[in-house]
Amino acid sequence: MQTFGLSEDWIQKLKDNTNIVSIVSKYVTLKQKGKTWWACCPFHFEKTPSFTVNEYDQYFKCFGCGVGGDVISFVRKMESCDFYDACKILAKEANMELPEVTNDINIAKQKKSMDKSYNILKETARHYYENLKSDNATPALEYLAKRKVQPETIKAFGLGYSLNRYEIVNYLKSKGYTYEEMKDAGVVDYKDGKYVDCYAGRLVFPIINVRGDVVGFSARVLEKTDFAKYKNTAATLIFDKSRCVFGINLVKKEKQTKGLDNIIIVEGQMDVVALWQCGVKNAVACMGTAMTPNHAREIKKLTDKVVLCFDGDGAGIKATQKGIDILVQAGLEVFVIGMPEGLDPDEYINKYGKDKYDELINGAKYWAEYLIRNNAKNLNKSNPNSVNNFVKNSMVVIRKLTTESEKFIYLNMIKEYTNISIDVLKKDYLAVKDESGEVKENQNEEKKEELLPNSYVKAINFVLASMLHNKEYAQNVQNINDLILDSDKKKLYSYILDCKSSGKPLILGNVYTYFDVEENTAISSIVDFEFTSDIDNADYFDSCLKSLQSFAIDRQKQEITKKLHNVTDANERRQLLEQMSNLIKTQNKGDK
Repeated sequence: MQTFGLSEDWIQKLKDNTNIVSIVSKYVTLKQKGKTWWACCPFHFEKTPSFTVNEYDQYFKCFGCGVGGDVISFVRKMESCDFYDACKILAKEANMELPEVTNDINIAKQKKSMDKSYNILKETARHYYENLKSDNATPALEYLAKRKVQPETIKAFGLGYSLNRYEIVNYLKSKGYTYEEMKDAGVVDYKDGKYVDCYAGRLVFPIINVRGDVVGFSARVLEKTDFAKYKNTAATLIFDKSRCVFGINLVKKEKQTKGLDNIIIVEGQMDVVALWQCGVKNAVACMGTAMTPNHAREIKKLTDKVVLCFDGDGAGIKATQKGIDILVQAGLEVFVIGMPEGLDPDEYINKYGKDKYDELINGAKYWAEYLIRNNAKNLNKSNPNSVNNFVKNSMVVIRKLTTESEKFIYLNMIKEYTNISIDVLKKDYLAVKDESGEVKENQNEEKKEELLPNSYVKAINFVLASMLHNKEYAQNVQNINDLILDSDKKKLYSYILDCKSSGKPLILGNVYTYFDVEENTAISSIVDFEFTSDIDNADYFDSCLKSLQSFAIDRQKQEITKKLHNVTDANERRQLLEQMSNLIKTQNKGDK
């Protein structure tokens, strides 16, 4: 797990000084039942509480959506921030100093510069917003009135206006900022020997990150021009348009107050503004640039499901196809709306209203269906080449699907278009090349532990889960380190042993300090292990230990057998056979 240079000792001290119940209760209403606190999950919509907080073990778990973690991962999810920023928030709550994570003087200077830029951008955004009250703001007000943008919407998005080339420069100068600091923040530029406002005479959209910080601007020209309509902040230490998602701060607020089923991704800022004003509060835009993996990662912090709703023109369709690949690779569930009549979302919702737009959203097609049906628009069933191209292009879509049931569904869709039998299509599927031109193997490379017998994996998981969850029957176990093959599980076992030998309490929530449990299936299967009352767990624990020991002996026997195939020396061969005999005796004794 990336800890941004924070030591494990400091992280543990932070968690020791933080009560997860008091932190979680700042976001949701908790009710205590016995030793557990309950609430409706803040990460998915539900009416009956299935979200629990364990105060002793300092971790949370939702039995509805499966999400769980320690207090740091809870703050990360609620604030959609990284590990360092979550620690920063908790350190403030615990009145702890956040340690310096580097001795590099250049990085320290960079951090100071970034803090200054954040302050300048915040001041600038507020001033642009106040400028709309000026007598000289008529062009911006007329444009907003023409687009039917209401005062409440202007305030929600912090829209503003740059009066001229010098007004913001003089204002920031009066606040004590230098020209270079303004330039570093991306607010002013140096032209013809003078520092001037980058967005002079434009309607200004502040770009606000998920934590509520202004990181840059996008400014729209208000009169006809040969230049681009929108001008974005140039790249700075804190602004990178390949990462910035317009409206994500408001979507985060919507999630925290009302829950969030999905996020709608549109092309432009005015699409987001128009949808928000009409009651669609979950729309974002990617800063007038192509979708990037960074955008996808930012969006995935808030949801697992997205609806792509790009313009209905040719450029919008191409952007949709590219966006699908990036979003699917990021692990998002992707649905697509084909905008009718060539309209953009802003035009559509203003023409037909929210109810009709909601119908579009509800009718969104799963990305695979959208792509296959889009391929079919050029299909000429009477032309063999056309049919062949359709099948080939559609097979590329099938290759991206992760389950056999999905593949079967969409192979049948191809069959409906072409009347080619499923058996033939399956053969094409196995042989088809992906976009890179390489034939894919029929199965992915398996992880090391997945090659082991299922009985071994079940046994080691049960033993480690019993020890981690402090089961009474698992208190006195001889060292089993040699029986554990997975490196992460070895590390988990080491933590358990360390607690027992040092007398420290074995707190399940501390596991999240050492592992990204949510992403580590080997560890999450142990942390979230569900014990059953259908069996005698103590007896099963003993049988698992015997099974592991027998498995270890089998591995040693296999190694000796391999050596025997290559050994020619009589003495060495005799020693190996003796070792094999002893192993068999030990194994037989253990089986009794």
